Amino acid sequence: MNRIITIGREFGSGGREIGLLLSEKLGIPFYDKEIITLTAEAGGISEDLIKAHEEGIGLAGKKIASRMKYASFMYSPSLSDSIFLHQCDAIRKLASSGPCVIVGRCADYVLRDMGSVNVFIASAMDSKVKRKRAMAPEKADYTEKEFEKWISDVNEARCNYYEHYTKQGWGRIQNYHLCIHSDLCGIQGAVDTIIAYLSAIEKK
Repeated sequence: MNRIITIGREFGSGGREIGLLLSEKLGIPFYDKEIITLTAEAGGISEDLIKAHEEGIGLAGKKIASRMKYASFMYSPSLSDSIFLHQCDAIRKLASSGPCVIVGRCADYVLRDMGSVNVFIASAMDSKVKRKRAMAPEKADYTEKEFEKWISDVNEARCNYYEHYTKQGWGRIQNYHLCIHSDLCGIQGAVDTIIAYLSAIEKK
């Protein structure tokens, strides 16, 4: 299957795990945090700034930084836009090198003219809380409401970031080829569903 697959995902839905397992099944590269390093190298920008940028810090009119406590600083929209452009270049270079799975970072929009197959992974809140509780032992003292707020804040930041740069709706079915609820089919079921979809469109 000679395809570039992008995976957008709600925080806590298992999108990264799905993307990693999918890449293993298909025998193609998987890119997520590697894009941060490539962007930093291309732009001469620190990886910490890029990580903050990806969570929505610095976008005009947003106060996510203080709410999420990811950083105590803000930086100019011009730097934010520069990071995004360097990141776009990194994503397009990776996609140009051959089939791969790319998670997040508006990759569906960035690669819209390169024939990517765009997937979005969602999940019910109780499932996201259960998943993050198991994966974040440092938050063992969090209440159910605190987990929900953490998850909602991260997803709001992802939504703001995506919509700021793409002018499209994050998670809206019109922007993706396939939308999956991982709480209904599980991680493996999501991977199987994507592979079945890829097989179906390869036959057309």
